[in-house]
Amino acid sequence: MFERFTEGARTVVTDAVGEARALGHDPVGTTHLFLGLLRPGAGAGYQVLHEAGLQADAAREIIRRRTPGAGALTRDDADALRAVGIDLDVVLERLAETFGPDAVPDGHPRRGRTRLSPPAKKALQLALREAIWLKSKSIGSEHLLLGLLRCDDDDLGTVLTELGVPADSLRDATLRAIGRAA
Repeated sequence: MFERFTEGARTVVTDAVGEARALGHDPVGTTHLFLGLLRPGAGAGYQVLHEAGLQADAAREIIRRRTPGAGALTRDDADALRAVGIDLDVVLERLAETFGPDAVPDGHPRRGRTRLSPPAKKALQLALREAIWLKSKSIGSEHLLLGLLRCDDDDLGTVLTELGVPADSLRDATLRAIGRAA
């Protein structure tokens, strides 16, 4: 599926991974994909959100405040511990071996692994369906936005509610932006 992504859509996913890591969250969720869409390089999806008055900083603050695992150890924390001779990855592995996988906190940095939450995977699948429905040859950021809006994820819904923007109005604006009647 990723081979059909436009450069803008690939940028959204890459930026979402960066947002999740910066916030110390694992896995990458719908809210991180949403943050990826709020960056200027995201193309048509960004344009719709920008015209709706949405700002990345406001959304990021809501996500930081509301997302479980916020405040968990980040890669910067791991680097700081490594500087004083503590390898966080080794500590976390030993915790998991001794007390089971539930003993390892969600959101800890994982070297070289990116996981998508089930709702984020669903949003990407819905983006593909939107592109097919709209008879597009590729999946753009506008399709990612439509997929996010259709996936009915509570985390994203809460962020949109706090930002004061109904998902239906964003969907209508997105469809108008790509030349389809809402």
